[in-house]
Amino acid sequence: MTARFALLFLLFGLFGDAGAEHGRAGNALYEQEQYAEAAAAYREGLAAIDDTTGSVYATLQNNLGAALHRQKQYAAARSAFQRAVQAAPTEEARVRAFFNAGTAAAGTGRLQTALDDYRQALLLDPTHKQARYNYEYIKRQRANQQSGQRSPDVEPSAYARRLKKKAEAMVGREQYADAAELMSEGLQKDSTVAAYRDFIGRLDDIAQIAQSP
Repeated sequence: MTARFALLFLLFGLFGDAGAEHGRAGNALYEQEQYAEAAAAYREGLAAIDDTTGSVYATLQNNLGAALHRQKQYAAARSAFQRAVQAAPTEEARVRAFFNAGTAAAGTGRLQTALDDYRQALLLDPTHKQARYNYEYIKRQRANQQSGQRSPDVEPSAYARRLKKKAEAMVGREQYADAAELMSEGLQKDSTVAAYRDFIGRLDDIAQIAQSP
């Protein structure tokens, strides 16, 4: 499984607005893969506007973050995305900015920060498939780093190994709740399923988010 670390990019409206004009110039440069020049144009747009709460400001910050991310300036990119979160005029815009912030954090290897950002996106929009996919992927990667796939004090039985393989197939189909239920029921039948308690915990976490109203 590979996380979909793509950024969500925005276009500009409001012709005649100085900030938006710079933003459109930045977008043209971005599409030509001139990311440093695009970032400079977005900064010019930010300097040209006084309102730090409107949609143009939020869009400029989002696209500045995207241009910085393309240059692998992940920390600076996340800062721009965080400013986009604060200025976002709609819930959809906040979801987008949180998702992008998580992607930038993942680029720096700050997995817990990335999880926090993706979780915020999912709390606002539980149907966001990319955020859910990346959240589950990073959750697994972080748990692997901390404690490995299995608990060291329990040896899984053949039944437990088959059960985990079946649950992983469900995860691949994004059936998180079903996979969590399968593992929990298996644990009641076979105590060695506890060898995968980290996996079970991650399933429960992502399943709860997926079912959030």
